[in-house]
Amino acid sequence: MSASHWFSKNYLEARKRFISSINELETCGYKVRHDVLSIDLFGPDGENLTIDVAVIGSLNCEKLLLYSSGIHGVEGFAGSAIQLSVLDMLKSEEPIQDYCIVFVHIINPYGMAWHRRVNECNVDLNRNFLKNHSGEPEGYKNINAFLNPNSIPKKSELSFYLEGIKLILKYGFINFKQWFAQGQYTRSTSLQYGGDQLQKGPKLLLDWLQKNLNNTKVIFGIDLHTGLGKSGFDTILISDETSEEDYFLFQSLFGDHLAPLDPDKGVGYRITGDIHSGISKEFPSIDWLTITQEFGTFSPVTVFKNLRAENRWTQNNSLNDPVVIMNHWSRTNLLRTFNPEDKNWHKNLIDRGITVFKIVTEYLASTD
Repeated sequence: MSASHWFSKNYLEARKRFISSINELETCGYKVRHDVLSIDLFGPDGENLTIDVAVIGSLNCEKLLLYSSGIHGVEGFAGSAIQLSVLDMLKSEEPIQDYCIVFVHIINPYGMAWHRRVNECNVDLNRNFLKNHSGEPEGYKNINAFLNPNSIPKKSELSFYLEGIKLILKYGFINFKQWFAQGQYTRSTSLQYGGDQLQKGPKLLLDWLQKNLNNTKVIFGIDLHTGLGKSGFDTILISDETSEEDYFLFQSLFGDHLAPLDPDKGVGYRITGDIHSGISKEFPSIDWLTITQEFGTFSPVTVFKNLRAENRWTQNNSLNDPVVIMNHWSRTNLLRTFNPEDKNWHKNLIDRGITVFKIVTEYLASTD
């Protein structure tokens, strides 16, 4: 079966396939529970937008794999594809006993359905898991005018490259990358906005976890992403605050795919309010191991250029029909930036998604 088989055409198809897959898993002898967390919004076809949480195994187990996708809407096409391929693989294996798996399918269904990376409030949900939503990186003001022009984008703009080069020469690429990517909480229509309060999707997920992690002592978290790094190669990103002991464990598990979230040490950058740091702080009694599996797509310039154009279009167009707005070239470019139509890329993504899933589940099964 081709790896492209696992990629859905839209949010609604991905959700239907996910539900069908967990139902099939139940017929194979697995203990399955499915909870639906609705954000009370609708997609382009009038579909209800939900976060679907599937528990495979028993929550009475002390060890748990938290396996999440789609916190950055359009990245959910790839994350969902990996999750569907993993669920299919599990059908041919014996039901798990020593740990359980919590699949969180599409944390940002609005972004996936409407082809945005952010949610309905222009919030980057992977910058939103905070108690205090305020401030911005010191240098964001220096690049804000370039990041967020007050006009409709054009398909070809030489000024984009000229202005960008000037800023990078003036401030340095690492500073530019960090200021842009970290997350800001003062400019609600600008890129990398982390919100002024906890958003509904993250709140629903946190509430679900508060109700259901009563017996959990160890959690290994995997959050699936695309867009950063060499095309088709997956980087296993970890916090630069990871302990030495955990770092050596991650290194033994993931080898040369491992990289810290440090702008000076690789493709990553420090961020505020990400899902893993936010959730782990809510459960200090649980032993956490967390990774972001990030699959590269295009060059950093292409990714940034298309993010900028889509937000510029969304913030400055004067249209009223959300479907017409969605069908703009900038949204299509954004979708393909994080979900390339490339069979080789699909294969690399599915192969490595399954490989990392196996590494983590084998680790959980082997530990006391």
